[in-house]
Amino acid sequence: MVTQDELTGKVALITGGARGIGRGIALKLAQAGADIVINYLEREDSAWEVVNWIRGMGRQAHAIRADVAQESEVERMISSTRKKFNRIDIFVNNVGPFIMKRVADMSTVDWNLMMDGNLTSAFYGVRHVVPTMRDQKKGHIIFIGAPNAERIGSAFETCAYSIAKTGLVILAQTLAREEAAYGIRANVVNPGFIENDAMTPSKREWMPQEVPVDRVGSPADIGDAVLFLASPRADYINGAVINVHGGLWV
Repeated sequence: MVTQDELTGKVALITGGARGIGRGIALKLAQAGADIVINYLEREDSAWEVVNWIRGMGRQAHAIRADVAQESEVERMISSTRKKFNRIDIFVNNVGPFIMKRVADMSTVDWNLMMDGNLTSAFYGVRHVVPTMRDQKKGHIIFIGAPNAERIGSAFETCAYSIAKTGLVILAQTLAREEAAYGIRANVVNPGFIENDAMTPSKREWMPQEVPVDRVGSPADIGDAVLFLASPRADYINGAVINVHGGLWV
């Protein structure tokens, strides 16, 4: 069990942290003592709501608007975080748009959105956060993937998304080898069916039937996994892929 002060003095930057899984991660890390920077693009009210919750816990928190598919904005986001807190200990790459279309029906705009939003944005984040972590001689990068992203094969109507998420696994495991000498770890958390604002009554009915534990997950379930990986208890976990999906597709 992670204690309430286990991340005290640490700074975590979470992309897409205003709602859903990102918000669940932010709150869990804050509960363990971390100061939090929330990245958002459109949901400013939600971002500052999370910031206020975290400040209410006695932690420092801030929100930064940035389109992580634009490298200049990622550079600004990371520079602003370092300027404010003088460090970045945990970087959670959570942003990831999702479109369901057959390959032949997907426009170039759709394809680029999937690649830029899910994979290229992660590369930008890594490129600009790693120098800070190297200077500190310690840091942890956590990517939010997709169910079983480490072994996805053909994917009906989700080809681009699946390619991008599998790419995150390769990116994380490459970083795990390349940056370990600098004290930097990289891991992946793959969510399953997770409760969100867009979940319809129909999905709430059939999704639990597909999961061995007979329920969909919550953002807090993903937050718990990220919190464990970010804690000192996981210092020997590097290049790992953790599926948090209740046994889905095992």
